[in-house]
Amino acid sequence: MNRRRLAIGVSSVSGLAVVAVGAMGMFGSGGSANAVDLHAAPVAAITGAAGATVQAGTAQTDTVVTVDNPAVPAYGSTAATAAQTLTMHGSGLFDFGTERGSVDLTLPTGALNEVMTPGTVWVRRPAAAATPTAAAVPASVWSPTSTGKVSDGNLISGGSTDPSLIIAMLRGVQPGVQQVGQDVVRGVPVAHYQGTLDLGQAAAALSGPASARDAEASYAAADKQALTNASRAFTTTSVPFDAYLDAQGRLRRFVATFAFVEVGPTKPVAHVTSATELFGFGTPVSITVPTVAPSVRPAPSAAPRTPGRRATTPSAHPTSPTRSHK
Repeated sequence: MNRRRLAIGVSSVSGLAVVAVGAMGMFGSGGSANAVDLHAAPVAAITGAAGATVQAGTAQTDTVVTVDNPAVPAYGSTAATAAQTLTMHGSGLFDFGTERGSVDLTLPTGALNEVMTPGTVWVRRPAAAATPTAAAVPASVWSPTSTGKVSDGNLISGGSTDPSLIIAMLRGVQPGVQQVGQDVVRGVPVAHYQGTLDLGQAAAALSGPASARDAEASYAAADKQALTNASRAFTTTSVPFDAYLDAQGRLRRFVATFAFVEVGPTKPVAHVTSATELFGFGTPVSITVPTVAPSVRPAPSAAPRTPGRRATTPSAHPTSPTRSHK
């Protein structure tokens, strides 16, 4: 795999990466029709969004992960490489009560199915119909990966961001959040906020030992491990974000940026934008968790090759992604 590509968490199944196609353009937005006033300070509005969104029970999701790799000059016998942007888009359903979701990832070179559960992400290639030049291909076997073994906790490496981790990240919101305007997401008026969150603080705010007996504590333990891993994977634990809340205080769109140091003598820094929209709250959701033969177990070798595999150092963040992803 090209060393300059973000290795999507499904690389063990597909090895696929995507050329940018402006996927964020599918996220509808526009001017303010009816101003949203949540009658709360910005930090309180963001932290309150976690509970309001979870209370909705279920939602449809649309997610885009974009990786901007900088140009790298020639070094010794290594040829120069041009700047490159890679994008993956997914759509699906999520149940906040069970923290389970399913996402169909669409790529120019293929497709993937992904099922998210607390602590494990499952991936397979879907079946492909026969074409005039190729025979039909059956779906591949589901491949499980323990997110606790993934260096970024599967925060972005799976090609989508688990909504439960977005909710968990909101626990790390820092002072200084500002409401910067009004917008419309998929026809729904929203208030637009900008700020930063801290991955380490978000992880510390979660409780629940790995041996937790009740489901809620077990989910918290899985999210805590994921965010702990993520806090060590990127160049800094501080994450700039844009959040769009509806009149009920629910999160409708969440955009965050991360940075990691790539392998190579010049140590270029790649920037990742993860954008997720939640809509269709209350949509009936039924997630079937895949099963595998007893001999097939999650293994470190099946884990995503993520930013955390590289040594990282502090780096400045890019400007807010929403200015180019409206």
